[in-house]
Amino acid sequence: MQKETTMLTSVTYDVLFNVRADTCAGEVVCVTGDCDELGNWDPDQAVKLRRQADKNVWSKQMTFTCQRESMKYRYFIAQLFQSEDHEEKSTIVTLWETNISPRVISLHNFGKEGSTNNVATFGEYGNLHHVTRGWLIDQSQINIRFHGNPIKMWNTKYRNQTYSIKCTPIDHRYRDEHSDEEGEHLPHAANTSVRVSVLEKGRSVPQVQSEYGAIYTPDCYMSFMVQTLELETTGFQLDFYVHERAGEDDAKDSLPRHVGYAFILPLDIYRSVDTKTVPITSLHHKPLGQIKFEYLVVKAMIGRKFGMEVSYQKYWKHSREPLDIGHRGMGISYAGSNMLATVPENTVKSLMDAANNGADFVEFDVHLTKDKEVIVYHDFKVNITYKKKQNGGIELLQVPVKDLKLAELQHMKVCLHVYYVRVSFQQNGNSLHKPRPENIEEINSDEDTHEDLETFPTLERCLNSVDKHTGFNIELKFPQELKTGTHEQEGYHDMNVFLDTVLRVVFEHHGGRRIVFSSFDSDTCIALRLKQNRYPVLFLTQADTTIYEPYGDIRTTSVPMAAEFCIAHDLLGVNPMSDILLNDLSLIDYVKDSGLVLFTWGEGNNNSDVINKLKKHRVDAIIYDRIDHFKTDKESIFKLEHKKKLEMLHGQFLSIIDVNSSGTAVSS
Repeated sequence: MQKETTMLTSVTYDVLFNVRADTCAGEVVCVTGDCDELGNWDPDQAVKLRRQADKNVWSKQMTFTCQRESMKYRYFIAQLFQSEDHEEKSTIVTLWETNISPRVISLHNFGKEGSTNNVATFGEYGNLHHVTRGWLIDQSQINIRFHGNPIKMWNTKYRNQTYSIKCTPIDHRYRDEHSDEEGEHLPHAANTSVRVSVLEKGRSVPQVQSEYGAIYTPDCYMSFMVQTLELETTGFQLDFYVHERAGEDDAKDSLPRHVGYAFILPLDIYRSVDTKTVPITSLHHKPLGQIKFEYLVVKAMIGRKFGMEVSYQKYWKHSREPLDIGHRGMGISYAGSNMLATVPENTVKSLMDAANNGADFVEFDVHLTKDKEVIVYHDFKVNITYKKKQNGGIELLQVPVKDLKLAELQHMKVCLHVYYVRVSFQQNGNSLHKPRPENIEEINSDEDTHEDLETFPTLERCLNSVDKHTGFNIELKFPQELKTGTHEQEGYHDMNVFLDTVLRVVFEHHGGRRIVFSSFDSDTCIALRLKQNRYPVLFLTQADTTIYEPYGDIRTTSVPMAAEFCIAHDLLGVNPMSDILLNDLSLIDYVKDSGLVLFTWGEGNNNSDVINKLKKHRVDAIIYDRIDHFKTDKESIFKLEHKKKLEMLHGQFLSIIDVNSSGTAVSS
């Protein structure tokens, strides 16, 4: 008998790409895919479609000659910009289709299907609807933010009014060529896109601003999100429109009247976050007031380009049972927990043991050392012990992690947690008290320690050592200002440098592992989301608990505010302290009904009844200590899924063997 073989020959296909999509002024629809003609998932090499007579339909017919059975592709909405010499093209992706599986054209049955003439709906296929906002490719994003009561009008006539604020990017490249005496104004920046968001229900999703901008109400949080290809020369003009009341009419329904403007010069691009105040000038060029604003500058990640093959940023498999996440690996091993782990926390051994005891993910914190190494450690500072000369007593010196090199951290004696006693003493006739360290618990001893038990392991080592089926929930520690005005850590690394360094390690060593990023710092979450298009980001919040000192950032002050923040910046979800949820279960519904994923953390989770209650109420993942004690199933859900997949493939292989053994399909 003759052995059957299948030969693929080159065949020419005419394919019509046809999709219905809502676009804004200046936007186009493009298609990219897994072949040269479609740019091999590179958005800069994608194919632009043409707008049809039906203004929402975009189409293009293309001819392919290939030796393949199928072709994968995705649609996306973008703004396309050419450099002044027309030699370079830049793409700002606004929205793109992010179903886990891309669209597929089956070329093998192409002539039989006749389906390509149908008009697809952007983001909808496979009975799913998934679209995600773009990321930073060549551009940077500047967020101009107002909150509290930032507008101070000096004329009483303009106080206690409702204002709309409009933000227009200004191109400062040619400012020397323009003269105020000639009545000329600086041109609007061309290579930019602007959206505005107000953190309240129904207004959080960023929108193109109206003719008058957006209404600012007292105590709201407004953010203008501007993406630009010319970061160093982009400034802003803020225009102010007052909504004057007419009789009993609401001010919001009245016609806005232009009363003044303010200018923001190009920002200090070497500072990622800062606060400034600028004057407001009337239309008659007289001082009118001032406005205080914050800004955030997020730059595209240096040295890495991301394609559009797949994204997990907004993906969550809700059919799975809630996940069990090992806090710092096996849990807190020093003071501060009612169930101390037997393995030192945040070590490779702790992470590995949690994986071996069924953790679906392990959660840990990362910092950047002085020599730019990414390490796993919880606190911003380390406590170094030393002896005083006179009485030989033990004293402590707190040193920021950022000021020590990796080798210094790994070779010096440090203690993570210290127990203090109050010592009374007299000074100028007054009885004073101060803490004195006692029962100091050293974590770096003189004895040789197994490498897996060493403190301050690098993130790279953790990624390369722990079972790849165990996901990593990587919390990026970035210091914030507390409500009291004190700062968690002054003079920290620049945010863009810090995040680029961490992301570089992750993308070089992830090995296919599931990754979720998280942070208590709102701006860190924004930047993590914008700098890459692969992994999801969660916003950690302690909300309004009284257990910890509150942050000054109002985005952290409640679960609803945290949820609206996640909606505004396209994050996967919220990770609040569990005590907050247990005190008000309606907060779970608020988050879930907003389409967000919900994790939870806190010492209160170290209780079987609490874990079961949270799972019953649709919480997606629970972070807790001592996973060896609370989780009975000692294999992670991802490892079990992998085993089932292998068993299914093995069964299919045996079926093929059975068919072949009949001698009807293949013989030698």
